Amino acid sequence: TGASGRIGRCLRYALRDDYRMVLFNRSKIDDLGATETLMQGDTTNAAAVEAAARGADVIVDMAGVSDVAPFREKLLLTNILGTYNVFEAARVAGVPRVVYASTHHVVGYYPAGQRVDETVPFRPSSMYGVTKCFAEATGRLYADKAGLQVICLRIGFFRDRPLEERHLAVWISPGDMARLVRCAVEAPTIHFEVVYGISNNARRFWDLSRAREVLGYVPQDDAEAYAPELLQGPSEGWSERIG
Repeated sequence: TGASGRIGRCLRYALRDDYRMVLFNRSKIDDLGATETLMQGDTTNAAAVEAAARGADVIVDMAGVSDVAPFREKLLLTNILGTYNVFEAARVAGVPRVVYASTHHVVGYYPAGQRVDETVPFRPSSMYGVTKCFAEATGRLYADKAGLQVICLRIGFFRDRPLEERHLAVWISPGDMARLVRCAVEAPTIHFEVVYGISNNARRFWDLSRAREVLGYVPQDDAEAYAPELLQGPSEGWSERIG
């Protein structure tokens, strides 16, 4: 889902030579590859999501409002109802695994630099973060009650490169994003997992240990390569490398 979004496009180009992909997307996509099929639709339409899910081995859910936005007007339908529809479609259609795009905003109110892993309580920094807390909890329910294999990726700052100082800790490169999703698609013996989606950043304060242990994720890039041009002077408050 969300195949025309920033991460969706990255994943299509990186992975379409290795998988047959059904792209579930609101808008038309003109550059379909030989292994890609487009089904236009919206995740708020339960029947459309279920139709797209039939026969799939994995749903990679990258749809949704991806940043702070008005709750009633945008977040409620897309990030709450749409997310529920994706998990329910997986159950109804018999899709065994869902890889879900969560966000670091679910723990966004922990102090910068504090070590944070997948076991800490939710501490969202916005209503957008709250919707992703709902999604992770929904994924846990469907794993425990319906037997789905669910992997929630707490994705950091995804761009071609970091743009400001704080991104030196939370950036994930396009290459590492594709590596992470490939690992999540192919990892064996999954019940329910939450892992952080960042590159091998020297200044990171989110723990990558679980992603390495259960998914075999080994990020290759490091935002530190951009530090000289982003830092205007000595920087304080960064933790040592962890995880």
